[in-house]
Amino acid sequence: MEDSVVSAERPALEALENAGIDYIRISHPQAVTMELCRGIGAEYGAAHCKNLFLTNKRGDDFRLLLMDPEKPFRTSEVSRALGVTRMSFASEESLGRVMGLVPGAVTVMGLVNASAKKAYEEGRLHIVIDEDLFKRERICVHPNHSGASLVLKTEDLPKLIRSLGYEAKVIRI
Repeated sequence: MEDSVVSAERPALEALENAGIDYIRISHPQAVTMELCRGIGAEYGAAHCKNLFLTNKRGDDFRLLLMDPEKPFRTSEVSRALGVTRMSFASEESLGRVMGLVPGAVTVMGLVNASAKKAYEEGRLHIVIDEDLFKRERICVHPNHSGASLVLKTEDLPKLIRSLGYEAKVIRI
């Protein structure tokens, strides 16, 4: 692995280990879209979680939304479920600044980054999970880069998020 990939991944793996969460690591070619992620983890009964980084019109309020991969994303439904004005996809610049991530590697594991923690503490970042995701026993997430995936038990998501000092809101979309 190249140094930048290792440096991006190491904090994610350490966070899982510190929280006592078991995972399986899968190396694969860059998978930057849900289409490219399709099938990754299937041998473990897992599918890639749909991770969306959203913002309001002003670009000062952000949501990291975790959804079932088969569920369609509809801006109006998500905004209504969140009780906020219309959300849209955040810019690449905002993703880097707030989550410390690049497009194609949006993941709950980005919460290990100091920039995400700062945005959360300032009330600008909120973590949201669609309740239908919990119908899956296992999911895959990227470890802060798109050249690997981590298989996790879905029930461990809240534990991971809390262990990193965040609270997530579970919603119905």
